[in-house]
Amino acid sequence: MVNEEEAVRPYARALVQAARDLGCLGRVREDMEALAAQWEGSKPFRDWARAFHSLPRAGHREQVDALWGETMAPPTLALLEALSANGLMGAVPSLVKSFRRFADKAEGRLDVALVFAAPPSPTTEAGLREKALAAYGPKTRITVETDPRLGAGLVVRAGHTQIDGSLAGRLRRLRQAFAI
Repeated sequence: MVNEEEAVRPYARALVQAARDLGCLGRVREDMEALAAQWEGSKPFRDWARAFHSLPRAGHREQVDALWGETMAPPTLALLEALSANGLMGAVPSLVKSFRRFADKAEGRLDVALVFAAPPSPTTEAGLREKALAAYGPKTRITVETDPRLGAGLVVRAGHTQIDGSLAGRLRRLRQAFAI
């Protein structure tokens, strides 16, 4: 059985490609963020999206146009119509998540998390931000977090890569080395 995120992944990928081809990826990104906000802020919208709508294709188009026709880009409207017609409107959160990932990749964006065991000094934080931008490029989005469970040190998460320089990480690797 295909889970919700797997079901909408092809839609998200196609939306990113269509938006890139039409030169409106930024606008479609805004649409997706607005859709996510609408999902979070409106229980009636969530209820409507999760309900089954047995309509002819034109009926789905009319519903989508009535809700978003004046506010969203044509590729977004086409995607919403397809989701509605295929009973996937309830998967909006998964769609937005997948869209963000594909759009970030298409735009060369990377999320980097600097996770410290204790709050860093402003100088340390600024220096590491500068190094992350130099290493990963100017489109890098950097977040700074604190996790006391690390004990000491720093963990850097960049996309699917993790560099663990924390005390907790070192102890874990040491335990694994002696667990043979």
